[in-house]
Amino acid sequence: MTEVARSAVNSSEVERGEVPELARLGNMLRDLFNILGISQRQYAYRVGRVPSDVSRFLGGRRRPPRDFVDRLISEVETEQGAALTAEAREKIEATWLLALKACDPGEYRLESLRTELARARRDTERANRTVQGLQLLLEQKEAQVREAGRELAQLQLDWVAERADATRAEIELCLERESVTTSREALLREIEDLKSTLREARRQWAETEERCRELRERVLRLEAELAERGAVAEVPLEAFKAQLELMWEEGSFPEATRELTEAAWARPVDEVVDLVRWLVEKGGGGSATAFVADVCRLCPVEVVLPVVEEFMAGYDKYLPDEHALVDAIAARVTVRDVAAFCQGLADLGRLGEHLSESVLTWAVLGVAAPSDAVDLIVQALTGRWSPDLFRAVAGEIAYLNAGRPFPYLVALGLFEAGQPEAANTILNEVIRSSRRGRETPGEEVGVLYSHLRKLDERSLRTLFAFITAQAPRETAERFAKEVHLGAALSGDRSLLDCVNQLST
Repeated sequence: MTEVARSAVNSSEVERGEVPELARLGNMLRDLFNILGISQRQYAYRVGRVPSDVSRFLGGRRRPPRDFVDRLISEVETEQGAALTAEAREKIEATWLLALKACDPGEYRLESLRTELARARRDTERANRTVQGLQLLLEQKEAQVREAGRELAQLQLDWVAERADATRAEIELCLERESVTTSREALLREIEDLKSTLREARRQWAETEERCRELRERVLRLEAELAERGAVAEVPLEAFKAQLELMWEEGSFPEATRELTEAAWARPVDEVVDLVRWLVEKGGGGSATAFVADVCRLCPVEVVLPVVEEFMAGYDKYLPDEHALVDAIAARVTVRDVAAFCQGLADLGRLGEHLSESVLTWAVLGVAAPSDAVDLIVQALTGRWSPDLFRAVAGEIAYLNAGRPFPYLVALGLFEAGQPEAANTILNEVIRSSRRGRETPGEEVGVLYSHLRKLDERSLRTLFAFITAQAPRETAERFAKEVHLGAALSGDRSLLDCVNQLST
């Protein structure tokens, strides 16, 4: 099984946001709930659920999980002081399964396989008990045969010893011997029958064992497929869209937003892409952007990329509220997946390239230490990501860190990590930003100097040596000038001996 089919619902039902099977289940559960005589909000508090969830479960607007149904049955039985009848339980179970089938055929199939597996395991246990019982009975019969054999041998010895006695005694011994022989032969026939029955029982037991093994493998395969597809959807996609429209019409915007957030991680990627397309077509730019941002924040990169691609397809020149997407991705990017995000976004075209640049920029600016920024940049550059795109990132790093040592320390880290070209790119952008007037003498230079003084001697010498040997002359002269100004402002000339080599 490679694909899990999605069920379709009647268009009129979708327009009302209803699924008949869910509606029937909701009515049944609501009748049970009414026995408790409490409010839905109170019951939600009792069972630790959101009140809106309880309302939707009982209203037939969302498929309740099995544990919710079981808990409700338990609460009703406690309230009544008596258990529900077997017929009532079976009816609830059957209705729940029909709702599951309507909402998610794949999950229904998995549930059916689990039920079949449980039944097969019970059959295996019964077959095993039958085999054990037959084995015990066979051992008893074989013991009886051995005992009959001993009796027959003893009778033969007695007959030989008493041959000289009266004929009557001989006749009695012969009759007894014939009786024992007949009983032994009957036992032997019974043993053969038992052995045949035992062989059949063992065959059936082996078949049920094999059946259990096959069912278990099918359950595991289907579980893996559903896990790859995503979490279980609670209602079919078209019905979910209709529910969203009703919420918007009723002004339930917070609830609609929460539903979309849940859908971002709970629904399979094909449905998430469909929702993005639908939201963009409806003109709900804000809703679409927020939904895509949730996907970017909650889902793995292999889900994020097709969703972002679908979202960008609806726009030509710019993305509305692009910063929301950038913030969502940049906040969750790690060394492990930064290359996949940057390259994957850049492959989506011009808008994707810009998004890729912004993601890496804000991921770098959001880290706590320059070494963390270096790790992100190195990983991003190890793939097919264009150095031209990094130039824009370097420019933002330099521009937004004017007067601070951060860009210099990142450049040093890149040089030590075997990325001298990237290090020079950052230093060049520092010069460019200074030309825009963002680095001004005075307090900012003093801050740079004070930060440099906090570095250990090895880091200082490595940084100075790198700027001397690798950086453009203009960069080296600018750096030397700032260190001299910082020393003059602070009255501390301890770094000048190290930096004098830069101006020679």
